[in-house]
Amino acid sequence: MGSFNQILNENATCRDIFEYFFDLSPTDINVLYSMDDRKPETADDIALRLKRDRTTVFRSLQRLAGSGLISKRKQCMEKGGYYYSYLRITPEKISDLVNKKEREFHQVLQCLLKDISREFKE
Repeated sequence: MGSFNQILNENATCRDIFEYFFDLSPTDINVLYSMDDRKPETADDIALRLKRDRTTVFRSLQRLAGSGLISKRKQCMEKGGYYYSYLRITPEKISDLVNKKEREFHQVLQCLLKDISREFKE
């Protein structure tokens, strides 16, 4: 996880926000940035484009889906079977999600600040 000081650095980027607030690796972030919010893709499509192993991309997709930054859709095939496709959420929804994380962080920080005086009195 990235450090808080990294976010406060004047050279911080949006990538640092994803690392800090969502605990994403550089590979996860590269996968996220490679995706579109209009065209669903499979893990194979993304792996081929990024020239990465499919299992590496799949793990990143799982983390990204778990964080809410992408959606995962089950697609049925004509002759039976299914596969999953992935779609990045829109930049507006990403901003909303980051704002929500920031508010949660602020609430936790406020609770922890109240604990400081109790901890140092003992």
